[in-house]
Amino acid sequence: MRLKLELAYLGSFFEGWQLQAPREGGTLPRTVQGEIEDSLKRVYGAPIRIHGAGRTDAGVHAEAQVAHFEVPEGSPLIPSKNLPRALNAKLPWDARVLSVSEANPDFHARHSATGKIYVYRLRRGEMLHPHRGLVEALAGEPLDVAAMRAAAATLVGRRDFAPFSLTGSDPATTVRTLARLDVEEQGTLLVITAAGDGFLRGMVRRLVGTLRDAGRGRIRPEEALARPGPTAEARGLTLERVLYPPEAVGEESAARAGSPVSSG
Repeated sequence: MRLKLELAYLGSFFEGWQLQAPREGGTLPRTVQGEIEDSLKRVYGAPIRIHGAGRTDAGVHAEAQVAHFEVPEGSPLIPSKNLPRALNAKLPWDARVLSVSEANPDFHARHSATGKIYVYRLRRGEMLHPHRGLVEALAGEPLDVAAMRAAAATLVGRRDFAPFSLTGSDPATTVRTLARLDVEEQGTLLVITAAGDGFLRGMVRRLVGTLRDAGRGRIRPEEALARPGPTAEARGLTLERVLYPPEAVGEESAARAGSPVSSG
């Protein structure tokens, strides 16, 4: 039986989603995947490998990450509605299982996804509040929001975003469709929302850095695609939602799934 997990975590104290090789001396880096798999092993009594919708980098958060796994044969039959409580009792405070539902046998957390939505929170001012600062980045300089929005408009569409990718990633193609790149003002907080059919490693943070350069007047808005900015801090970035077509998930979870991101 294949089960679909929805997860939330604060990335501040994780070294990313993906399992990593032990350091010298045998210490394992602390990862979200590692913590979830450890909790599953303690509940089911057998090693379980999970597959996530995306590999968030160190320091990046998730409001609704998605993963799936196969229940090992011969394992205890645990109703999916009871699994969140059982797993959360064994997880650290900064990771939580929001829901568990049965998925179709061919559902895959990554391959079945039609898009993702990321949100970057950028606080304008002189300091970050200790609590909100866990999920926000600070912009101490004045920013021209109109210029940032104009730059965002030039980046939306289907394009080769290779210059916006961090080194070390090797995808089959660097062409992606960026369906939305919005800059919303909420008082002193700028909320930057990026929605697309997929994102390269570090791409959202490079997009944010480019918008910030436009807001500082370092580049003209029309130069945004040709002159990517620096990589913004991980602390401000949250994976907000993973999108699936209803037919890609089980009946129980279809109502919670979003519609596909358009290619506009």
